[in-house]
Amino acid sequence: MMDSAYYTEAGTGPNIIMTHGTMMDWTMFTSQVEALSKDNHVIAYNHRAATDRYAESYDLNDLAEDCIAVADAAGMDKFTLVGMSMGGFMALELALKYQDRLEAIILVDTMARAYTPEQRVEFGKEFDKLDTDGPLPRAFGEWCIPLVFGEWTIANNQPLVDEWLQRWDDRPARSVYREYKSWITMDDKMDRLSEITVPVLIVHGQQDNVLPLSDCGLPMHEGLPNSRLEIIENAGHTSNCEQPEAVNRVMIDFLAGIERG
Repeated sequence: MMDSAYYTEAGTGPNIIMTHGTMMDWTMFTSQVEALSKDNHVIAYNHRAATDRYAESYDLNDLAEDCIAVADAAGMDKFTLVGMSMGGFMALELALKYQDRLEAIILVDTMARAYTPEQRVEFGKEFDKLDTDGPLPRAFGEWCIPLVFGEWTIANNQPLVDEWLQRWDDRPARSVYREYKSWITMDDKMDRLSEITVPVLIVHGQQDNVLPLSDCGLPMHEGLPNSRLEIIENAGHTSNCEQPEAVNRVMIDFLAGIERG
């Protein structure tokens, strides 16, 4: 198993693996781990950017292989995969290669389409500055706030915003740069969604500004043959952090309806 500083494991029962988004780490799933581990065997782990491997070059296929390695090390032949944002990009990559390992997928504030050339240019203006030694600049963290959190959260849950902003100060700049490079040129998977036939729960914050519901969550729901969409009110891109109780409820309800072999 990986370094215990980089993951958590709890509970017994059906297997669940949780994977986080850019700028985050496994602790963004703290509430979900607590709620779901009452009836499931749950692992939440860090992608490479939040480990001592942050400076490596890698892509979503590498992250999918990492996830399979985590499952293998934990003795999980089959599991439900939870992927938030970048973790969702990886989850779709994994599903198209290792669907036989999956019982279900939960996609949190993510998408299946590729970034447009214009989006790549705009993201590059900020992320390309991070290919440098030293810590993440506070200005970059402040730029991320309205992308990571919804308007309601920024207005009503300042402690959550401040907690992550302070934690980002300790991140190596290059860790975020490598994270960004792993997904910015990802392939469009919209035409392949019909291949994914396991049950899928799509959880999407109504106020997600970086991957809007209308452009990302809804088209993905329409393209997946066995999917359920849950829109989370008063939540932005990190809906499971911003409205954990609401997200926990829909996850528990979804998991209760899965037929396992």
